[in-house]
Amino acid sequence: MDLLKKALELPEKPGVYIMHNAEGRIIYVGKAKILRNRVTSYFRNGEHTPKTEKLVSEVADFDVIICESELDALLTECSLIRHHAPFYNIKLKQGKGSGYPYIRLYKEKIGDIYAPMLETSFQKTSEGKYFGPFISRFNAKNLITLLSDAFKLPRCGKNSARTGKGCIERQMSKCAGWCMGEVTQEESDRVYENIISVMSGDADELYRKTKEEMEEASQKLEFEKAAELRDVLRSVSVITEKQRPMVSQKRNADYIAWGETEGHCAVFMLRIRNGYVIGENCNIFSEKMSSDLLREYVERFYTEETLLPTRIYLEEKHDWMPLINEWLGGIVTTPSFDSDKTLLSVSKKNAEERLLQYEGRTKKGQRIQRLFNRFVGFDNVHRIEIYDISHIAGEETVCGMVVSVDGNFEKKSYRRLKIGKMEGYDDTAYMYEAICRRLARFCNGDEKFAPAPDLIVCDGGRGQINAALRAVSDNGLSIPVIGFKKDSKHRTKAVSFADPFVPDKLLSSEPEVFAFCGRLQEEVHRYAIEYHRNLRDRLTQQTRLTQIDGIGKKRAKDLFLKFKSVEKIAEADIEELCTVKGISPALAERIKAELSTAD
Repeated sequence: MDLLKKALELPEKPGVYIMHNAEGRIIYVGKAKILRNRVTSYFRNGEHTPKTEKLVSEVADFDVIICESELDALLTECSLIRHHAPFYNIKLKQGKGSGYPYIRLYKEKIGDIYAPMLETSFQKTSEGKYFGPFISRFNAKNLITLLSDAFKLPRCGKNSARTGKGCIERQMSKCAGWCMGEVTQEESDRVYENIISVMSGDADELYRKTKEEMEEASQKLEFEKAAELRDVLRSVSVITEKQRPMVSQKRNADYIAWGETEGHCAVFMLRIRNGYVIGENCNIFSEKMSSDLLREYVERFYTEETLLPTRIYLEEKHDWMPLINEWLGGIVTTPSFDSDKTLLSVSKKNAEERLLQYEGRTKKGQRIQRLFNRFVGFDNVHRIEIYDISHIAGEETVCGMVVSVDGNFEKKSYRRLKIGKMEGYDDTAYMYEAICRRLARFCNGDEKFAPAPDLIVCDGGRGQINAALRAVSDNGLSIPVIGFKKDSKHRTKAVSFADPFVPDKLLSSEPEVFAFCGRLQEEVHRYAIEYHRNLRDRLTQQTRLTQIDGIGKKRAKDLFLKFKSVEKIAEADIEELCTVKGISPALAERIKAELSTAD
């Protein structure tokens, strides 16, 4: 069948298209503002994502449903996806796949009434109301216990053996006497609604009403009832504390953000009701993040969700938002207040962390790298090179280059560069010389100096930054540069930026980044000064040789290149010493005699 020809015959109207494979099974359902344009795009030659290419390779035929409007197409698409669960439409893992439990509230008949019951569940497969998901099963079960205590819910089960005094829970005053017919259906329904209020983060109104009832019972001298209501108040207070307040304002919103690696993306939703976290949801997809994927995520999630928030916040605007807002009543938006932006950033961090865990890269390095990137304001920094100059009064000047990749030191890539003598003791000139030589080696194809860094860090302030920028520019490259500014105790205290109008950023505000920068500084300082000391020690030993008659700087250097140390020169025999250019047997004997006397 010529699918492109069939697609070209479609009307220019909104609607839904349904893709079938060779067995006639529905494998994908999509919607379109203009059916002809959207469906033909699948079958024309052009760039497709790997997922779309795989889908098209399996399509044997397609059907369409013409709709009156794009909104009708959206609703029809959602209904068909929910019914058929096509393979290529995204699936939201809200059950066992995500590993996060829900609390299910439902009704069960006990005697002549339907009583509220609570249980944990990993899937929304039964009737009732679901709350969550919760971070752990323990937290969910603990909350069920608190609610059961607060509202004296039935715990014995409808088939448990009971005495004339009721079940053991009733005798211990932990149950309201559901099995004994001591609770009316009206009271049961009120408890059911109160539980919904608490679990939806709307506990304040319940607390106020319960407190009024308790005070009224006390005035009527109904002390037993007042005591029961007091216990409810205490339990509600504990429950709201367990739900972890996030903000002072009564936020009632979902915050959706995403993270991405080369092969996967994660969408994370933080759910807040009346300022309390009532749950979160995270889905990971084996494809690159796209605006279409985010749209599908929103469509799938809120097709299943019955209790909508007053706002759904996204990181940025998308061209599909007006249609979604037409469906959901205008609640999808981007944040304008700092408090909402902060909560959205919490979702962003969680998405990135879940992605690291999913890919098995839970090492601290990756998390630190992400924190560092966010702190300095550079995206996609993986390879950091930090440089430090070491010398004494301009003698034996060296530069150490330490490399960090994804938050971990890569010692095989460390480099040491010896700097020639210059007029004065100008550390900025030394820095320029070292970085310029390093980058020139890379530009000339030296594999030992590949790849180029994503970020250059100078262990110094404005002068070193400018020197590094000049070295980068002189090699025709574009690499960002920052500097580590030290305090009076030579500890890194702030990050300085290339733009002089950007103020220094104090590291004390981010303890983990502070520690990471401190480790970078300590490592490059150790590496540079170690090299400097080695050269200084070698110079000292070479000076011992030049004190021997007949040994000048050139012969002393040649001897060190051959034997590496004075000790090994002293241990060498006459024949070995004579293999060095300019060393005669007589001079060799003099060397051994002088070194023996010196020892």
